[in-house]
Amino acid sequence: MKSAKASLVIKNRSFGVIDIENLVGGSDNVNPRICKALQKCLDNLFGNLPIMWVAATGPNAVRNHHLLAFDFPGVRLLRRAGIDGADECLAEVLTEEPASRRSTQIIIVGGDKRMIPCARDLKTNGCRIVIVGRRGTIARGLIEIADEVHYFSPFAQINNSHLEGGI
Repeated sequence: MKSAKASLVIKNRSFGVIDIENLVGGSDNVNPRICKALQKCLDNLFGNLPIMWVAATGPNAVRNHHLLAFDFPGVRLLRRAGIDGADECLAEVLTEEPASRRSTQIIIVGGDKRMIPCARDLKTNGCRIVIVGRRGTIARGLIEIADEVHYFSPFAQINNSHLEGGI
């Protein structure tokens, strides 16, 4: 007989969160070119998977790039002010969103240490954890929890070398 917990997990479903400002190095760097490079990177890594994406940023990024939502079609875009506003928002989504708990794979695009408890909890519940972030900015504890890590270089996108590789 299957346990109730096992019946809630949907095989091969992925849930992903994107901390836009963390990935591009702050709200001042949020611009169409870098956002398109990030989208291309995510498509190259996960394009064939059914993923429910949620992205978060602060209001300054939206002011700097008012068409931000159009760079990430199909992604639920959330905004929250404050130094850790986007991080807190995404941590709440990972903790409270039923789809995250029903997924077999969690993709965290960013790398802030605020995601460590969420990733640890989801991994304990059987989720595979994948991290995408800038080299040198992913929290060590997050790397230790991750099953897979990919590095994104937002400024290398000019040379079409947006993905450095993974472990």
